[in-house]
Amino acid sequence: MRFARSLLAASLATAIASPAFAEVPIDVIGDTELYFDALLHFDAYQYSQDISRADGLALTAGQITANTRTNKVQMRRGELILRGKTLTAEWQVGYDTVGSRGTGRNGRWLDVNYRGRINADSTYRIGQFKQPNSLEELTSTRSNEFISKAMITNAFGVARRVGAEYQYATPSITATATWFSREINVNQRVGSGWGGRLTWAPIIEAETGEALHFGLSAVRIDALNNRYTLSSRPQADITNVNTVTASLTDADESTIIGAEAMYFNGPFKIMGEYMTSTTTRNGTAPDYKADGWYVSGLYTLGDDLFGYRGGIYSTAVPTDPIAGLWQLTTRYDRLDANDGAVLGGAQSAFTVGANWYIRSNFRLSLNYVMVDSERVQSGVLINNNPNILELRGQITI
Repeated sequence: MRFARSLLAASLATAIASPAFAEVPIDVIGDTELYFDALLHFDAYQYSQDISRADGLALTAGQITANTRTNKVQMRRGELILRGKTLTAEWQVGYDTVGSRGTGRNGRWLDVNYRGRINADSTYRIGQFKQPNSLEELTSTRSNEFISKAMITNAFGVARRVGAEYQYATPSITATATWFSREINVNQRVGSGWGGRLTWAPIIEAETGEALHFGLSAVRIDALNNRYTLSSRPQADITNVNTVTASLTDADESTIIGAEAMYFNGPFKIMGEYMTSTTTRNGTAPDYKADGWYVSGLYTLGDDLFGYRGGIYSTAVPTDPIAGLWQLTTRYDRLDANDGAVLGGAQSAFTVGANWYIRSNFRLSLNYVMVDSERVQSGVLINNNPNILELRGQITI
């Protein structure tokens, strides 16, 4: 933990010395304004291991190794983004120097796309971008209130793919349709498909900081080479253990349906999503189904307000740069990947936490996660129920 404290102390000093802004203007070339922004995450975890066999027998050395978490301190993200904006279009090129899930092994391309305006309410986009099937995934990572996203977001969120998008958006309604293929990155998500999302906000009061949001989404993905994989870590992104995992080699296509709701009013925000995935299989095997949900609550200690635009929310910038913005958070989520003969496992987690935003550049987050998971491994039911203390330093530019 000494290394983590040094990193966070350096990050805090940098943030306090920096002016408050979200992106840095670089230049104007013709009618295009160029901007640069970045997102850095430094994570540190402390695990309380709790592993046992359901039959009461002693764990073997292999079972202990397969279920013991490591990767306690690491840089989680190092995102660098270049943006260009005109009156009718914008483009961006993003790259994460850290790589997938904080492995540090390879960098990865993020949003690499061009968005143009058709008319006052309609836009199109081409390139790599997030697909429209998760409110939490579509919300900027810098605004997510928890160190790890919910299990269903990590398991079912399609995230970034190369494709084309059409979106109709008014202040209260959005309708999005996409077609997509694989990721730009090698050895990452593959399989072509389509997606759609419809949102409605019957209440939007920007001055008082109140909004009520509902959404539905659907995504269908072809299984490349008949392979399908679902996995989830125990609310600790950089750990080396998947506590839920299911794999098929006879898959045809998967359909993911999602429902989302959110309400915030002044300092309070409550949000929840439910997602279910159905994978059709070749031959006579029955469809494989998995589902999950989460509900989260947040309270802001102060008068800072949430924002809402285009079916997505944003966290306010602290009005007092010294005291900053404080948030208290709680979440319960669950994922069930057991269906018939496919025993992917089941997991639930309860998380409490706090966020401290200093100016608009820095955030310290502290989460305490209580995980309850079980999965059949080599014919034995393993209970893996760790408690995890998590610390994150976030720098944004």
